[in-house]
Order: sequence, then structure tokens, then C-alpha cells
Amino acid sequence: MRTTKVYKLVIHKKGFGGSDDELVMNPKVFPHIKLGDIVEIAHPNDEYSPLLLQVKSLKEDLQKETISVDQTVTQVFRLRPYQDVYVNVVDPKVSTCAYITQKVEFAGIRAQAGELWVKNEKVMCGYISEDTRVVFRSTSAMVYIFIQMSCEMWDFDIYGDLYFEKAVNGFLADLFTKWKEKNCSHEVTVVLFSRTFYDAKSVDEFPEVNRPSIRQDHKGRFYEDFYKVVVQNERREEWTSLLVTIKKLFIQYPVLVRLEQAEGFPQGDNSTSAQGNYLEAINLSFNVFDKHYINRNFDRTGQMSVVITPGVGVFEVDRLLMILTKQRMIDNGIGVDLVCMGEQPLHAVPLFKLHNRSVPRDSCLGDDYNIPHWINHSLSLRKQKMAVIRLLGRQKNLRTPFPSK
Repeated sequence: MRTTKVYKLVIHKKGFGGSDDELVMNPKVFPHIKLGDIVEIAHPNDEYSPLLLQVKSLKEDLQKETISVDQTVTQVFRLRPYQDVYVNVVDPKVSTCAYITQKVEFAGIRAQAGELWVKNEKVMCGYISEDTRVVFRSTSAMVYIFIQMSCEMWDFDIYGDLYFEKAVNGFLADLFTKWKEKNCSHEVTVVLFSRTFYDAKSVDEFPEVNRPSIRQDHKGRFYEDFYKVVVQNERREEWTSLLVTIKKLFIQYPVLVRLEQAEGFPQGDNSTSAQGNYLEAINLSFNVFDKHYINRNFDRTGQMSVVITPGVGVFEVDRLLMILTKQRMIDNGIGVDLVCMGEQPLHAVPLFKLHNRSVPRDSCLGDDYNIPHWINHSLSLRKQKMAVIRLLGRQKNLRTPFPSK
């Protein structure tokens, strides 16, 4: 029901009248409104988006021609007290709504709305329906951050930035800054991982003590997977100091993974991101998350794995390992985030190119592909946008004509 009538907006604090409701209305002033209705509140000719609130409290002693809204909510939506507002009831089919910073409690679990998106655009509030997708993020989770140190990490992107710089100075720096803004208290483990291929014809070319760690892929190539733990199960108020440690390891990393000639080893070459040990790294965190209910620490809630890769999200993986990884992730309710430093390709990503390690002959018949819906994929665009701005500035300067004498 749309109306052009205006009402006075007053504010109240939590606990007003013994209630913590965000909205209080007088049933005598609004006889057509009942408990559970969703109302839209906005100043006339206001540039800001209207506020949506659910009616949970009706009080007859409230002053006539007024509505009362919680003080914290009015500050978020920039509503001005003692000013005129429109009050309209939205579609009665809508049963609930949400707004930014709204706190919700369900089954003893407290949550707060951090972001709302409608058709790829951020909004301040919105309706909740059966089609609404809810993403839960904990501020005190056990987080595993894996950084894939494939050969692309030493390459430059089209804007002249090292992919390693984009990962550390770009994504990780922004991530740690946001953690500080959100007052997060994650328990973090950071691991550098990669795969080294060896130019060898037989396993006998390797030192005997290292042979158990040497594997052979579906193409018959010998390789070794490496995992370097930077920090393990740490909690910090300031995470930016960790970036210095990661940068030091970046210099030492070629020696650690035998990319430089090691005594008794054949020549080693770093793999590409597509041929790396992506699923193997994820399963390392699953080994810990599988038993999260044993000796449970109540200081943290939730588990999360974040993989940072210099690639675009295309991986060559073993079919059976992919099925196992998917099953473990779904059974334990673990979130997996894939952050790619590469540019968006012209096809769907993430994309798995499947092969059968157990039956090498099958790989010659053709390749199968799979798009894993169980992985949250995103691209890091911060550095690219900055570079585009710099490039546009240079182009404008070049177009400026020289002054004539």
C-alpha cells in the first residue's frame, strides 16, 4: 500500500519500553499494519536508499503521527530525527528483510549482516526470499592460507607487476587490513607450496633417502611436492609483519625446492599453476579439519581454506583425488576460496582438466573437464585497476600538444 502521507521520525535506544526492537509503531496511527509486516521508510526526495524494517512491536502509547526507529539504525541509513518520512507497506508476500549491520541470533548463534548484494550491486537493505543465498563468514575461524609458488610467481603481468607482488602487497595486505577493521581473531596457518618436476628417466637417479617422496604423474614425469610452513596456528592483532617474512622466503624458495642444482638430484623445474599440487594442498587442511570436533577449542568457530594462485583457475588434477576432495569438503562443511592473480580468461573458471593416474593409457583417449561448484572463485583486481589509472594518465599526457613558439 503506497501513501504520500508523511510522519515524524523519532529515535529510541536499545531497551526502550523493555524491548530491543528496531521499529516501534502505534497501531492507532497505522491500523492497516500488523505484526510481521515489512515497511519501507525514507525521507521525501532523499538520495539515500530507503530502509526496510519488520514490524515486531506495536505500542499505543507512542506519540501520534510518529514512528520510532532504533538510534543505531538511523545512523547507518542517515535518517534524520524529527524530520518527515514516508512509511509504506511492501508486498505482503515478503516475509522478512535484512539490512547492513543487523544482528541476528538463531539457535544460540549470533551473526551480523556484513554485505548485501542484489544483481551484482551492493545495497544497504533488501528482502529475503527462498532465492536468497546466504554466505557465512566467521570472525574467529581456523584459517589455512596456501600460496602456490608456481613458476608464474616470478613472471610479470601485463601491467608490469610481479604476480608475487600482487599476491603479497595486493591481496594479502588488503585481507589483513580488513581483518583488523572487522576485529577478527582468526587462528592462521600460512603455507607456501609448489611442485618440482625432475629431468630423470628412472627413480634410481635420486638419492636413496629421498626416493620415498618422489612421485610419477600420468605422463611418466618424476616430481616432488613441497610445503613450507610460514606460521602455524598463530593469532595476532597485527598481521602486516608477516608479509616481510613471506618476502624473505620468496628469495630463498628456489633453493628450498631444488630448482637450483642440488647435490645428487637431476635438474629440477618449477611447475606451472595448472600442473601444480592444488588439490593435494587443500587436503592438507582437510586432514586437520576432519577431526575438528576432538578436543574442541571454543575460542574459534568455523574452518576455512584460502588458496592464492598466480594462475587463472585452471588445474590438471587426478579424477579420483578430485572426487575424494569434494566429498571431504561437503561432509565437513568446509569453505574453500580460490583467489587468482591472473587475468580473467574467456571461459568458465575454476576449471579442472581430469586425468586418470591409475590407468595412464586412458589419458591418451581424451580429456574430461569439470567445473567445481564447491569452490569459491575470485580474481584479485586491485593492482590492475591502479595500473590502468596510471596508464590512462600517461596517455593523456602524450596527447597534450607541445606549445608553439
